[in-house]
Amino acid sequence: MNDQYDLEITRPMAYSDIPQVVEIEQQVTFHPWTQNAFSESIKAGDKCWVIEYDNQVVAYLVQSIYTEESHILNLAVKSTRQGQGLGRGLVKKACADARKGGVMKILLEVCPNNLIARQLYESEGFLVFGRRNSYYRSGGRAEDALVMERVLEPASVMTQ
Repeated sequence: MNDQYDLEITRPMAYSDIPQVVEIEQQVTFHPWTQNAFSESIKAGDKCWVIEYDNQVVAYLVQSIYTEESHILNLAVKSTRQGQGLGRGLVKKACADARKGGVMKILLEVCPNNLIARQLYESEGFLVFGRRNSYYRSGGRAEDALVMERVLEPASVMTQ
């Protein structure tokens, strides 16, 4: 797969996807969410998307949307599928869906040392505007997060 993203393989996350999602989460993140965290996001009405190939979840995104602001809460791609444009596709989908819903800006947090994620977000128009001290906590360890923001063009401007 190249940098093109296939919307046909993206679908809402189901409760039955959570075990696969958590498996990816534990493999690729330093501060993994629990099954309960994903379940609560679905229950709360967050936008939860998965990309699936051959009946296997290979990437996912969780996004909360408020009136004029959105927050990408979690994004991960299975290690064997990284570098294929799946994360970028999910970010583009998150931005497009938010824009259609009237959202003006999207926020996210990222580990300062996660250079690949930072480069992805920067290439999609996100800029660092702050830092959250000791944001990520795991096993008695704390790590800061960079806060990134992307201001969205109104949907009416994009169609002109």
